[in-house]
Amino acid sequence: MNVRNRIGLLVAGASLFAGPALAENRVTGELVVDGKPVEITHVYAFARKGFFDETKQDVVVLMCDAPVAPEAVRDPFARMDLVKAGKLHCVEQTIDESGQVINYKVQHGRFGVPEGGGSTYHVFEPKTFDGKTAAGRARTTEPQKSYDDVPYTYDITFSAAIEPKK
Repeated sequence: MNVRNRIGLLVAGASLFAGPALAENRVTGELVVDGKPVEITHVYAFARKGFFDETKQDVVVLMCDAPVAPEAVRDPFARMDLVKAGKLHCVEQTIDESGQVINYKVQHGRFGVPEGGGSTYHVFEPKTFDGKTAAGRARTTEPQKSYDDVPYTYDITFSAAIEPKK
């Protein structure tokens, strides 16, 4: 086998591994609580039955500053001890099929209770939202205050493969 054929095989082999690497979840941005920024480094997305219409699918995007155990990705209560200990900070958006944020949660040890609910001040600006991938920008449109009057904002850009409903 000549050198050109070997190089061609190496390039072809490397491209087999490049596909999955390009599909990895990516995230950049920060959550700022009481003036202190937290860099967001991990993103997860999963589908679930629609809240307002069970025949449709909602997508939950979880963005955190540390890895989250698989069993805790879908369960905010499983993350609670890490949040209270200051080892995990997360922003979660539930997005309906139209791209509208229908629920949000912000988990930070500075809050007495997790911040969450429905609000037009928490938005998702989609780049891709096709049932397989959620990509875009999650942010607050203006500074917010928690139930304990702690100010916070977030601005996060991400791309994540959507795990199917369980």
